Amino acid sequence: MTLCPGVTLTEREQVLGNTHPQTLTSRNNLASAYQEAGDLERPIPLYETTLTQREQILGNTHPHTLASRNNLAHARRAAQAVQQGSTATPTTAVAPQQPSATD
Repeated sequence: MTLCPGVTLTEREQVLGNTHPQTLTSRNNLASAYQEAGDLERPIPLYETTLTQREQILGNTHPHTLASRNNLAHARRAAQAVQQGSTATPTTAVAPQQPSATD
């Protein structure tokens, strides 16, 4: 079953399951959108979940797993910088990596 590009994370979870590659991509993209919007609390749990599931499903060295690890590290650094009163913002931090929509 192919879903439209505008399908929500919840819909992907319901139709494809929590660990389907397209669901993992949607979760990563939602975390990225939160981070880019300046919300530094919501992306971290989403990135953590995505990383854990990608490690289990794809393995530790798969490019999407490595991108998830990188995204989580960037989100944690951005949140830490803001907590420490730094001038760093999500827009000045390195942007999260997003796998292609063809996962």
